[in-house]
Amino acid sequence: MNNHIKQAGKVLQQISPILDNFIQQDGTPGLLSGYTGCALFYAYYYYLTGKKKYLKQVHTVMLKSIQALSEQEMMLSHCSGISGIAWSIQHLINAGFAEGDGMQDIFEEADEILGNFMDEDLRDNNYDFLHQGLGTAIYFLERLPHPTAVKYLSGVVQQLEKSAVSDAQGIRWKDRFSLTSREELERGQSCFNLGLAHGMPAIITILGMIHEKGIEMETTRRLIEGSLQWLLAIQNPPAEGLTSIYPPLVGEANEAINGAQSRLGWCYGDLSVAATLWSTGIRLGQPVYQQAAYTIFEHSIHQRNPKNGSVHDACLCHGSAGIAHIYRRMALHNPDALLLQGADKWLQATLEMNTWEDGLAGYKFFAHPDYHNSYNLLEGITGVGLALIAAVDTQTQPAWDRCLLLS
Repeated sequence: MNNHIKQAGKVLQQISPILDNFIQQDGTPGLLSGYTGCALFYAYYYYLTGKKKYLKQVHTVMLKSIQALSEQEMMLSHCSGISGIAWSIQHLINAGFAEGDGMQDIFEEADEILGNFMDEDLRDNNYDFLHQGLGTAIYFLERLPHPTAVKYLSGVVQQLEKSAVSDAQGIRWKDRFSLTSREELERGQSCFNLGLAHGMPAIITILGMIHEKGIEMETTRRLIEGSLQWLLAIQNPPAEGLTSIYPPLVGEANEAINGAQSRLGWCYGDLSVAATLWSTGIRLGQPVYQQAAYTIFEHSIHQRNPKNGSVHDACLCHGSAGIAHIYRRMALHNPDALLLQGADKWLQATLEMNTWEDGLAGYKFFAHPDYHNSYNLLEGITGVGLALIAAVDTQTQPAWDRCLLLS
């Protein structure tokens, strides 16, 4: 393991100057898809190294992002728009990397814009975490205890309560974002998404976060417990060659849509579900959910590999660095030897992927049918760097991963 840590440190030394050039040249803001996410890399790399040049880069990216908010027309989403940018600025202020003086007017303007966007999208049943209204809840969670944040988060719970499908099977929310869900709707059928990026795990996790903050506690607990009842009941039936416990999508009869096998990653599949069960069990004080999560983690560590997990690169979203980080993050709550084994296994896989001579620090990222260079947090080198920092710096809580619903 010590050798892995040394290797990770060397890779981080390569990533840092690459991102220095990227933030100077790139004009696309965005927390998960643009240069804004680099501020998180520099912040946590400063924690690791203590070098003030990285703290200076945090401020450089923050100022560039703030300037973009005033000068560029952009989307409102968590992944690529104002929600994610505002979250990152608030997170860095809360973490002590910058002063909040002079930012009040900016945040109050963002509160109104983003609150209206979130309310409207949720009323229209647009629950996608990355690209629709639900992701904005993360910004307001970061804004707490501001009373405006409490108001809008209460509205999230109330809207989710209104739109929930509730019956003897439990509680769930229809997917209206994925291509498959739109095709199912055209046939008069409903689709339910099992990924943190776009589906039920994100809704449940955000409800758990809101519950933890003491907002709408009775309603959030009822919605969470009903949705976890449904989630625990829709596992794949055993089948030859099937290595995933959960499918990526199910229909009204809880049957898998487009196949029962799901990838291994943050965005979809067993780790999405397990991370949700784990964190929500902690927030509700219900160890039974953590035990259910541990069973999934144990299966994935023993049974899943790059081939049957469709792991083609090292990114956070659906690659090896994201897998390693999920196991390591869960082990922070419970320093279990098996979880640490899983983290180390996938850290090794990540370090073995930097083989591209024309890649960024040796890395390229898969976008069918080819591999390409990517700098961003979700699918690129910034995210790989953050996962490596978390592996090396065991003294610092990787709170940056709240933007991916992992803390």
